[in-house]
Amino acid sequence: MHNQIRTSVVISIDRTIDRTVWRFFDAHTWLLSRSSESLRLEKTMQELRFDDAHATKLFEITWDQDQQFRMNPEVVTSLLREQVPVLEFVQWKVNQIDFGGAETVLPLNAQSTNQHFTHQAALQVLAADYAGGVALASLLTGWPVLGVHPVASRNSVSLWLLKVDIKFLRPSVADLIVTAKIDPDLHERIQKRFFEGKSVIETINIEFRNGDVPVAEATATYFARQSDKLRAEGISTERVNTLYQLKLTSSAEMIAGVRARETGTLFEDPYAYHMAGQHGVAIANRFCDRSPQLGGMVAARTRHLDDALRNFVRAGGRQVVNVGVGWDMRAFRLDLPAGMKLYELDFPTTLEERRRRLAQQEVDERPGVTRVELPIDLRTMSLAEVLAGQVDLDQPVFLAWEGMSMYFSEEEVLAILEGMRPLLHHSDSLLWLDLMDREPVEAPERFPSSIQQFMRGMQVLGEPFTFGVDDAEEFLQSAGLRCLEAVTSDLYLPDKNDPVYSVYQFCVASRINEQVDESPLTFQAARFDGAMATAKTPHFALNGHANGHANGQTNATHPGANAEAYLADFPRQPR
Repeated sequence: MHNQIRTSVVISIDRTIDRTVWRFFDAHTWLLSRSSESLRLEKTMQELRFDDAHATKLFEITWDQDQQFRMNPEVVTSLLREQVPVLEFVQWKVNQIDFGGAETVLPLNAQSTNQHFTHQAALQVLAADYAGGVALASLLTGWPVLGVHPVASRNSVSLWLLKVDIKFLRPSVADLIVTAKIDPDLHERIQKRFFEGKSVIETINIEFRNGDVPVAEATATYFARQSDKLRAEGISTERVNTLYQLKLTSSAEMIAGVRARETGTLFEDPYAYHMAGQHGVAIANRFCDRSPQLGGMVAARTRHLDDALRNFVRAGGRQVVNVGVGWDMRAFRLDLPAGMKLYELDFPTTLEERRRRLAQQEVDERPGVTRVELPIDLRTMSLAEVLAGQVDLDQPVFLAWEGMSMYFSEEEVLAILEGMRPLLHHSDSLLWLDLMDREPVEAPERFPSSIQQFMRGMQVLGEPFTFGVDDAEEFLQSAGLRCLEAVTSDLYLPDKNDPVYSVYQFCVASRINEQVDESPLTFQAARFDGAMATAKTPHFALNGHANGHANGQTNATHPGANAEAYLADFPRQPR
């Protein structure tokens, strides 16, 4: 039956089909570089059928092809060990993957055993979790699992364990073979629900044995759905998926965690660590370990936006719109004068959590500074409509859209900018946004290894960049905007010689005014002489002063976060 159901995955492709194949394949070429199957796998990937880019932008693969890459036991083992360190620690592996089934092995070794030198019960449950998850993923042919496979578009599987019921029959005293099988009669129903965008909730039988000896038996219940279908439409919170809320909150936490790592050479944010919380700091550590340039990119953009906003305020601007505010603390950490009005926009559940954390940290409002929270869903709502009657368009407005454009499609970015343009009615109003270069996003394999590894790291972590521009000035002009400035992040990182920083840029724009050729009075070109960058260690490390000190972190309390550790492992090579 599975050969009759063809699977579609949306990806960004054009007529240079070989490039697209290699983009998908290169992420794990290294896994099979020592294998005699390498050339055969390469040929198989290149022979996949691609539809015309101007038709459906889909590619379809059979299970046999899927089994050679996405569901290749060696690939899945390596990916899961990379993402779940405990699996690497105990040397867990995938033995076999069939359509609707999987067999994994939990070795009997010092790392996996208890005081009786039998398998830890919790690790047996862990092995069951991933065996059942792999079995279910095998039915979703061609779709990358978020957090496991490199993800190059929004089309991915969100797969979670809901519950496990396990009965232990005897202690496990040898390598534990864990087998998960899904009833073949259920395959078509599962696939149909998934491809229709519906939730799949499935209970899978799992067996545990030492050789032929049964050790335990379990049932595990899983949730699977197309990741993009978790997203809410509009700002109603009545049916917001918990996993979608987690994604939004995690993104805000992660950026706060990255900001908490800044040493203060580019900016200071004493609130970042506590706003990030334990989860945000852990995510930031994982992201910065995988893609070490991320810390520098966030630090540089924070500084550029801070400077642009300060210049706006010095020139008399008093209205700021922060689009996707997350855990941004500029309303509190910048020296803003009385009379400032800041509009903080985000998804309603994110704003609610933001209020909770601000109250928990007992953050004091700045005297004379007014904050107005407004819920928005950028994909379905116009910024101009949300702010209608709120912002005084006869006075200058500063719009900040930070760290978001690279996660949208070009069509969506243009629609969002169209909604921003009416807010730039005043000749001194400004828009700040950051943009990636297009080619490194779409074809990282054409660039140095540092860029390839950075892009791959973001894909593996489930935050792939999907949009970039060829020329910032031309792109903004196509959106009806005048580009006043476009500078790359390496302006603020003069001691860094990494090409990643040169493909990430910060832009300041205004509305196109045919009558006036002069720059807005609120704009001043970026200047950075490095005067603040006095620290010997990189800005993305915690070296115990400035932010690190203010956030209660030092090398002593946060081992592994020092500059030497990052430099020694930079750029990180895949295992």
